[in-house]
Amino acid sequence: MQDLINKIIHGDCIEKMKALPNDSVDLIFADPPYNLQLPQNRKLLRENGTEVIPVNDDWDKFESYEDYDNFTENWIKECQRILKPTGT
Repeated sequence: MQDLINKIIHGDCIEKMKALPNDSVDLIFADPPYNLQLPQNRKLLRENGTEVIPVNDDWDKFESYEDYDNFTENWIKECQRILKPTGT
């Protein structure tokens, strides 16, 4: 773990986190996919009425809502496992 101090780990988040020991991380900064794929005829609006521009990149595409939910559950579980009790 000493070689990971003050480092950014780049890669598949779940795969990389599985290689880390329990309770070993002080801070997790997460910006996961939000599954903003929308049909062409639908719009997603913010509370103030402005339109959210959907993402059309491969990293944000899932076969189904179930696949997205499974992905989300898996990365959150890994975060909980590796985050120190005093971590953020």
